[in-house]
Amino acid sequence: MRRVTVCAAAFVFTLLAGSGCAHGQQPGKPPKPLPAPGLLLAPLAGQPIAVLPVTYLVFDNVSGGGLPATRPAQLAWADSILADGLQARGPEAAWIWPAELRRVARRAPGMVTDPDRMGQSVMRYENLKRVPDPFLSNIRSLVAMTGSRFVLIPAALRFTQVGDSVRVEATLVLADARLGVIAWRSTPIATAASAGAALAATIARILPDAR
Repeated sequence: MRRVTVCAAAFVFTLLAGSGCAHGQQPGKPPKPLPAPGLLLAPLAGQPIAVLPVTYLVFDNVSGGGLPATRPAQLAWADSILADGLQARGPEAAWIWPAELRRVARRAPGMVTDPDRMGQSVMRYENLKRVPDPFLSNIRSLVAMTGSRFVLIPAALRFTQVGDSVRVEATLVLADARLGVIAWRSTPIATAASAGAALAATIARILPDAR
């Protein structure tokens, strides 16, 4: 089983924590939103990272634009767009997608909780300093069966209609399932002509092209 050292986790946390800092604002001007910290994958190259399925998906007055009609189809649609973006922009990681996590859970009933019902949306709360139980216990059981250590959590996706465009605010978290440490958190925001394009653009915000 491949393992990521604790120092690698600390390296990821140290670099990414610093990337979210912003300069002070001049008096009298409204504060600008903090930049979304990028996800540095170099220390985790070749390591398996489990990607949990989306469970918290909110649409504020968004209609049309190729959105699926049913809730299960919308969740699967969001998972697919996120997976395409992560694979295209972060191929150095060995991503383990939601479909595989579901198969693992079905093979170990009573040992691994259904990945769609682990409670991952709790990670949308910014005041959390560590991964809370019972969610931590759920992901620990999962990674024990997959050989991974880090888990990427799409904690929340919120879509808002803005004129003719759609704005997406995503909350994404990378957690060390063994230590319960939140190694990285980012809230990328993107606006595009369609919900799908805006969601794809949030991944481009955290995994920009290397040049």
